[in-house]
Amino acid sequence: MYIRIDNRKIHYKKFGRGNTILFVHGWGGNLYSLHKLAILASKKYTAILIDLPGFGKSDNPPPNWGVDGYAENLAFFIKGLKLKNIAYFGHSFGGELGIYLTVHYALYIDKLILCNSSFKRERKISKLARLFKTFPRNKIVVLKTLEPYIKNFYYKIFHKDSDLTKYPHLEINFRKIITQDLTSETKKIRKKTLILWGEDDHTTPVLWGYELEKNIPNSIIKVMPQTRHNLPIVHPELIWPEIKTFLCLA
Repeated sequence: MYIRIDNRKIHYKKFGRGNTILFVHGWGGNLYSLHKLAILASKKYTAILIDLPGFGKSDNPPPNWGVDGYAENLAFFIKGLKLKNIAYFGHSFGGELGIYLTVHYALYIDKLILCNSSFKRERKISKLARLFKTFPRNKIVVLKTLEPYIKNFYYKIFHKDSDLTKYPHLEINFRKIITQDLTSETKKIRKKTLILWGEDDHTTPVLWGYELEKNIPNSIIKVMPQTRHNLPIVHPELIWPEIKTFLCLA
């Protein structure tokens, strides 16, 4: 199914019956990333999966979008489908959007579920960035001209799995997103929140999960042993009982 938001085509799937759970995938995923989890949920709930703009079958976002732009688009999506009192499940970048959405569009969210959620930034400077910082490239015209090509070559050789090279059409968006730290926003969340984490997650360390639990007043955390960042994709059967219990008790 499709819905148009600001003349932009957004692809989504909807199935099941009952109260609504909106499943939002991480960066680089699509609605099928959380499909198995949504199938489990659909036995008792209405499950909605979305392709975030730039992924799956949805249209690309404008280059100025960061976390705020994506979250606003989700708010329009919820409003467009006339959804109310939803439970929001967000994995990784989807969790980051859930944090922003819950703070700035609180009326749309009843309960929040964050799974291996990104939300903070580690201020690491790459070797390439240090190199460009060393040389006054504004004064060296050739270096300034070649900079985009040098960066592209560098990431293709030394960081083949980087999201910058995997999704070149979203590079400007990604560069903006990785500068946005939502730590202060997490302390403003007032919705009941379930935090799910893979114990061996190296992308968003489990310490971040405990930090979220500390920052969000009405939250609980469940850590799954011997699981990683792809927890909801690979092990939906592990987290669904936790989600079901949370939704019944919350």
